[in-house]
Amino acid sequence: SFLNMIPVFGKLYDHVDVWINFGLIDKVPTFDQVIQDWDGKMSTDPKNEKFTGFEAGFNLYSNDGTMASKLNLYSTTWSDRIQTKQVFNQETEDDEIIYLTGISQSHTGVEVELSGQMHPMVRMDIALGLGNWVFTDDASGTYRDDNSDVSYGYALKDLKVGDMPQTTFAFGSTITPLDGFTLLVMYRHYLNHTSDWSPSSREYSDEANADRLPSWETPAYGVLDIHGTYSLPIEFGPVKPQVFFHVFNALDAVYIQDATDNSNYN
Repeated sequence: SFLNMIPVFGKLYDHVDVWINFGLIDKVPTFDQVIQDWDGKMSTDPKNEKFTGFEAGFNLYSNDGTMASKLNLYSTTWSDRIQTKQVFNQETEDDEIIYLTGISQSHTGVEVELSGQMHPMVRMDIALGLGNWVFTDDASGTYRDDNSDVSYGYALKDLKVGDMPQTTFAFGSTITPLDGFTLLVMYRHYLNHTSDWSPSSREYSDEANADRLPSWETPAYGVLDIHGTYSLPIEFGPVKPQVFFHVFNALDAVYIQDATDNSNYN
C-alpha cells in the first residue's frame, strides 16, 4: 500500500477500520408528543415516525499509537415526525398545545476527530462537525382548546432546523505533568446556530401569506473549560481517594444558547 510511505504515521494500512451503517426505523411517538400533561388531552390518530439513516467512515491509527483520526459521514431523513409546541392563549390566559404532524427533515454532515500524543506529558485533540439540517416540507398542526380543534399549515420547507448549532469546533489539550495529576483544557466554538421557529409567525391558513423568511441566527460563541484531577498517593484498602476541580466558562463568555424566532416572551 502507498500509505506506508507517509511519514510519521507509519504503516497505516495495518491500522485502518472502514465501517458502514444503514437503518430503517419505524418509531412509536412518545407520551409527551401526543398527550397534554396537565389535562390528559390527546392528539387524534398519531402516526409512527419514520427514519432512514446512512453512515460511513473510517478510523485511522499510526503504527506507534501516537496518532489517531476518525471520519464520519452521515445522512438521515425523517418523515411523519410528530412534535408539540406550547403556546399561550391570551383570551383564556392558559397554556395550550399545538400537535404538529407530517414534519420532514434532512440531516447531512461530516464529523472529523484528530488526536496526537505530542509528548509523553501532552496530548492534543481536535474535533470538527459540519452539518446541514433542514426541513424538507411544510407541516400541519392542530390547535386544541376547550371548544374546538383548528388546523393550520406551518411554513417550514427549506427552513434550517433550529435550537442547535450545525457547525462545531473543539480543541483540547491534556497535560500530565505529575504522576496521577491530569489537567484538561477544552475550548468549544459554535457557529451556524439558528433559533427555534415560532408557531405564531409560521402558521398560515392561506399559503400565499406564509412567512418564508429564515429564522434569526444567533451570534457565534466559544467556551473555555478547565478540568483537573489528582489521585492522592494514599489508599484506604480498596478505596483510592481522588480530588478534582472544574472551571466552566473560564473566560466568562456571554452568549445565547437558546432562542425562539419572533418570540413574544413577556
